[in-house]
Amino acid sequence: MASEFCLSLTKYFLFVFNLVFFLLGSALLSLGLWIMFSETGIPIPGLDFIPLSLLSYLLIISGAVTILLGFFGCLGALKEVKCMLAIYFILLTVLLAAQTVGGVLLITQKSTFQSSLDDHMTNIIKEFGKNDSSLEDIKLTLEILQHEAQCCGWTGSEDWNPVPCSCFYLVNVTANATNHNFLSKTCPCDSSSNLTCRKHEQACKGVVDQWLNTHILTILIVVFALALVEICGTILSMCLYRQASVDYSLTPYY
Repeated sequence: MASEFCLSLTKYFLFVFNLVFFLLGSALLSLGLWIMFSETGIPIPGLDFIPLSLLSYLLIISGAVTILLGFFGCLGALKEVKCMLAIYFILLTVLLAAQTVGGVLLITQKSTFQSSLDDHMTNIIKEFGKNDSSLEDIKLTLEILQHEAQCCGWTGSEDWNPVPCSCFYLVNVTANATNHNFLSKTCPCDSSSNLTCRKHEQACKGVVDQWLNTHILTILIVVFALALVEICGTILSMCLYRQASVDYSLTPYY
């Protein structure tokens, strides 16, 4: 009886656990589709510098993966389908392993990643005037970041030639992910004589580093919480997988 109770408890706890995952994934997917097909878009505090197209893709992919995990977890737990429980366990294990490897590489190869990022951003600025559709989202992100964070260039305004309008303090100009007509245009005024067109002096690399240093604790808490949830999911699914193979009606009671 105790074994049957443990099996039922594990099964329904795993079901509720993954039902929350499924609902969360549905919300992320719905939000991503809403942003993608909305004519006006919606402002998201703290993410104004991310183009809505890129943000919608991230939300849709995250939502789809979360829904898939929740589906296998819910159905596998409720119906005790060992195949689905095994797939769920494998997916969670792969996801957890990928996050662990990524975190280790980010810590041990930080200087290499930083150097690669610097080179990549410098090349993007050099290729800015060319018509390369593959870089449009990154270019747009950089321009909106410059306007919103009041920075210029990755290492400084010297990166640009000519300097775009997003590098200047402009009056009557609003920049966000849905209104960016000023992007990719040279500023029409003389920065040396017009105070409303002064260049932003801070480099965007410093702004990004400052943001990461400010929010690093929050990021670590979220990452560890997510890893803990995934570990719990793998343990529960493995326990249910093993228990589901036992026929308790044939087990003698003493």
